[in-house]
Amino acid sequence: MAGTNDQRGIFTGADALTDNVALSQWFNETRRVLHAAALELGVTASELDARLRAISGGVIVGGLTARARARQVAKPITHASDALVVASQYIVTASTRFEAVYMPELEAVGHRPRKTDFRFTDGSGR
Repeated sequence: MAGTNDQRGIFTGADALTDNVALSQWFNETRRVLHAAALELGVTASELDARLRAISGGVIVGGLTARARARQVAKPITHASDALVVASQYIVTASTRFEAVYMPELEAVGHRPRKTDFRFTDGSGR
């Protein structure tokens, strides 16, 4: 709506920066969206590369094979996929840093860090 103060974007909800719970949800949702988009772009690049290679059936155009021409088209999509993976990793980094540097405030409101179920044992079941 024109004229409203709603600051929504693709990755920013209006409530994303109001409290720690909303911020954690924003971190998780943004990471999930970026990861899914990266996977989709990776699959698209692979499928496009395979389809474009099959088009010319070995014909060389401008000194380039079908494989080289297909790679020229699909490679930027692969790079975009890789960039989204990196973006997702940075969101995870921001989330863990938020918890690390604001732990006193988070503990004051009852937040408990997530515990991992993984542990080392001596094999005796202890």
